[in-house]
Amino acid sequence: MRILELTLAAHAPEELRTFYSRLGFQEFEAAGGSDGYAMQVGYTRLNFVPGDRNARYHFAFNVRPDQLDEMVEWCKHNRLTLLPDPKTKAEVVDFPAWRAKSVYFYDAAGNIVEFIARAGIERAGNAPKFSAKSFTGISEIGIVCDEVAAMREWLSATHGIVDFTRQQNTNEFSAMGDDEGLLLLVPAGRKWFMGDFAAERFPVSLLCKQGVNEVKLILP
Repeated sequence: MRILELTLAAHAPEELRTFYSRLGFQEFEAAGGSDGYAMQVGYTRLNFVPGDRNARYHFAFNVRPDQLDEMVEWCKHNRLTLLPDPKTKAEVVDFPAWRAKSVYFYDAAGNIVEFIARAGIERAGNAPKFSAKSFTGISEIGIVCDEVAAMREWLSATHGIVDFTRQQNTNEFSAMGDDEGLLLLVPAGRKWFMGDFAAERFPVSLLCKQGVNEVKLILP
């Protein structure tokens, strides 16, 4: 499943423009001609629109698996403060069941951002030096639900979005989609992994492609 467009709220989109432009992401006209900020992440258009001053999210960018080491060096070169794994204290967090490795940091809005390299994603091969253009797209977006089980059932029955095969879903955490794109469903109050804040419900709009079908979700 590919997340083609993702729109999130931000108290100060201008701060995010400064943050992500410094990293080299390509800027586009903000969604709806607002005072927001929009950038391209691989095949995903990521929009930040003015909203609640407390809005904070968890989202992830996909990295090709053979570019993991390059990506970590790129993060350090760009002075990103990578968060240590609480167990191992390493900068790279290993998820054996998901066949993935990640780094985490906070962006200018306090979002907990993840760069994740999944073994299930096509390798880069003899690609140019790693840069902001090397990310293939938005990999994950956290969605806060009143009832995780009910949201999972609705996404499956209405939109054909399937459970992620590498995750044993529960009422506290469910992943839907595949290695290219995942919706992470959690209840309000659950602390985001590697984050210092609990999940709260803020607006999320996205356009994703599931097989040949496009699905648009607007979650206030």
